[in-house]
Amino acid sequence: MILVTGFIGSALIRFLINETSDAVINLNKLTYTGNIESMTSIEADWRYQFIHGDLCNSELVDSVLTRYSPAIVMYLAA
Repeated sequence: MILVTGFIGSALIRFLINETSDAVINLNKLTYTGNIESMTSIEADWRYQFIHGDLCNSELVDSVLTRYSPAIVMYLAA
């Protein structure tokens, strides 16, 4: 399980889903820089999970880390 955050992570997430067997959680606030439509090609894949939320929300981040126990966390923002 890989947790990816940040708006420039969409290309990486699509690569991981299309080219590996890893499951991916996408935690994104979807501000003006985020575009959920960039994930339509993989949204039906059972290994992809989108969570709409703010990385600054420590309770949300704690619950995601507790629930999914990702082996890798990647923060990809400019």
